[in-house]
Amino acid sequence: MLICFMQRNMIMRFNRKEAFINDKRRRSYLSSVYTRMYRGKSVLIEGAYGVGKTRFLELIKPKKLMPVCLESLDNKHEILASVLQGLDYESIASHWRTSAHLKKICTLSGFIIIIDEANDLDRRVWPYFKRIIDAGIPIVFAGLPNVRTYLASEHPDILSRLKVLTLFPIVVEDFIEKYKNNISQEAVEQIYAATNGDMRKFEETCNDCIDKAKELKYSLVDINLALTFLTNLPQNN
Repeated sequence: MLICFMQRNMIMRFNRKEAFINDKRRRSYLSSVYTRMYRGKSVLIEGAYGVGKTRFLELIKPKKLMPVCLESLDNKHEILASVLQGLDYESIASHWRTSAHLKKICTLSGFIIIIDEANDLDRRVWPYFKRIIDAGIPIVFAGLPNVRTYLASEHPDILSRLKVLTLFPIVVEDFIEKYKNNISQEAVEQIYAATNGDMRKFEETCNDCIDKAKELKYSLVDINLALTFLTNLPQNN
């Protein structure tokens, strides 16, 4: 009985992993990340809690570039020293060596920097990342949507250098596939954003939109109908 239970758990974990990798959006995004990194360009992967940002980063395994993963909670001089340490260079995390570390990093090549939980980054480190990005060293950031909001407000020049990829939960992707003949992908994404990731409310609202489309004799819930429906929702919904 115990063996059967363990086997079932292993099969379930394997199926979830396969579903994650085989998700169309994530396959497309992974391809986009590789294209960007091999061109020396950078990426921001954003998404709410639990959408699988960390798992997505684990899929990034470039054969031609050495990945250097950084701890987002470190301060700027620790982060720069960690880059060099990840490339097997001796470096001491010191405020006084920050400038020298940055200059050294910008002369190197053949690696990619990966940063999870970018929403925890010290705000003072962003100008340093800008220099690194401009040196043609690709960086992959992953974080909550407030990373893009912050960059748009404080560092639009950095945001303009990033390709932003938005991850949605697998269940959203399943919904898009299941109801692709009833509701457009853009409409689904707008509804998901409007319901703040509440999956019960998300599915309920999607189905209500489909019912509204049928009432209006529309063949498809498009983004315009979705926006109209969301605008007219009661405040307590």
